[in-house]
Amino acid sequence: MHPTAPRVRLRQRCIRFAAILFTLMFAVTGRAQSATNGLIMLIEFEKIEGVRHWERELDQRGLTALIQAQYNVLKEYPNDFERLAKKGYPIAGLYAEKPFWDVPYDEQYARMREAKEAVERITRKPMRLFGSRYFAYDENTLRAADALGIEYVLGRGTAGALATIYSPREYKAKVISVSNVPFAEMGTGSFCDYSLWARGSTDQDFAALVDKVIASRPSDLIFVSHAYLGGTSVQWWRTYENALAHTEVKWRGFDAWVRNVKVGNLPYTEIPVNREVKYEVPRPAVPLEKLELLPDLFRGDSR
Repeated sequence: MHPTAPRVRLRQRCIRFAAILFTLMFAVTGRAQSATNGLIMLIEFEKIEGVRHWERELDQRGLTALIQAQYNVLKEYPNDFERLAKKGYPIAGLYAEKPFWDVPYDEQYARMREAKEAVERITRKPMRLFGSRYFAYDENTLRAADALGIEYVLGRGTAGALATIYSPREYKAKVISVSNVPFAEMGTGSFCDYSLWARGSTDQDFAALVDKVIASRPSDLIFVSHAYLGGTSVQWWRTYENALAHTEVKWRGFDAWVRNVKVGNLPYTEIPVNREVKYEVPRPAVPLEKLELLPDLFRGDSR
């Protein structure tokens, strides 16, 4: 063997290693610079003023949101939801009376069908998503969704602030696992105003947590607002307003958001489940009635 051969081989290995290291560093840097794929989701089962405020603000930014509305609000304000659907807001069904954990199939199917009929009567579009209280679901929920032709079930977060989509191999319906965050000793909950408010968070706590989550750069994020809170309170709205201005997040409409999420195809039994709820009885630092309301909130809908 030529005496220089070992040195040549060593040099070649070093070059290959350097090339691999450079490639990995470039990939990591590229991911770090990529904006988070963000989706705004609104929940409403009480009023309409917060939804209208959100609509005005999103109109100004050329954005839309996913909206989950309960039947009583749909029934009282059909023109609002018809208008939102025409603008491209998906209207999801909501059953807020109880979480769909260990609820019999027939009951889940009936509640889901009622929600579907209420949404479609107003929007004249297929209802594509459904969620129960606390984003709870089980296998009966997926069975009912398949029977009713519903594409997505909203699920309690299982990957921290990272939102993700699971595709259980046994079903057509997919599970959208929403962003989930901890707060103090009150456990984890959805990345949203109500969840933090109910766990004793102040608006300052909420703002600090939102900045922290966005700075962590999750690849995919769902930022939820109970519109009667985040869409009506001066202090809580300010945090959403700031979040919408963050360049670290690319806020997208629902379909564009879904296209950018990597879907986890797994057997149902291997999909992570989160049933933790430590705030069934809200313990707010500041009651709703004590919050300062946005000006001109009750000016009505003149569109």
